[in-house]
Amino acid sequence: MRKLIALFTLITGLFMTTSIVYASPVTEFEKGAISVEIGSTLDSKVSGRGKVSADVVGDFGFKATATAGVNDRFAVQLKHGMFKSERTTIPVGPISMTSYAKAEPSDFNFLYKVNPNLTFITGYEYTKISYGDFVSSASKSALHFGFTGTHKLNDNYTLFATLLGGKDVSLKEIGVSYKMSKSTTFNVSYAERKVKDVDLKVPGAHITGKENYTMKGISCLFAFKL
Repeated sequence: MRKLIALFTLITGLFMTTSIVYASPVTEFEKGAISVEIGSTLDSKVSGRGKVSADVVGDFGFKATATAGVNDRFAVQLKHGMFKSERTTIPVGPISMTSYAKAEPSDFNFLYKVNPNLTFITGYEYTKISYGDFVSSASKSALHFGFTGTHKLNDNYTLFATLLGGKDVSLKEIGVSYKMSKSTTFNVSYAERKVKDVDLKVPGAHITGKENYTMKGISCLFAFKL
């Protein structure tokens, strides 16, 4: 049962990485302008500390973002994703269980352009996680705020960095955006996200507790201006 708990707590942390929020260089601050980003995370690694201490690696996931300009200063943003872990066989007493965890993160953000190279972000994030029938579904929600800064290297490449924080959540991210065409870019970034006090409950074992996570990984997104 201890191995089952360790797997769930760490996969929970892994999936929290999917709720990464940022204003990439593709963001359009213009009334009616819409941009869409589609992609996933690679080489995700998570450490969990609290009720259980261990590490885990993810398997598959996707995420999508839609950003709409309100005027030349404000934009609104919706993000959603679905991610799962590798299928794993876990010994639980005299039996074994083979299953995978799944998470569905969603975010809603307001973006404000302070100047051409600095964007203020504030919003709400919510992530739901499940793992078979052995562990109760867990969720984490929080308000967050912070900034994204950009630096144009040349006509094709732009560096960007994001710092976000809120109650029990934080994010540090740095990346580069490559302009493929007038309306398409490819963004690659490295992020480290921390989520604290996530619920853990295993009814069959009468176990409850809290877990803190540190999540690291690479995000790859194609962005399109519609």
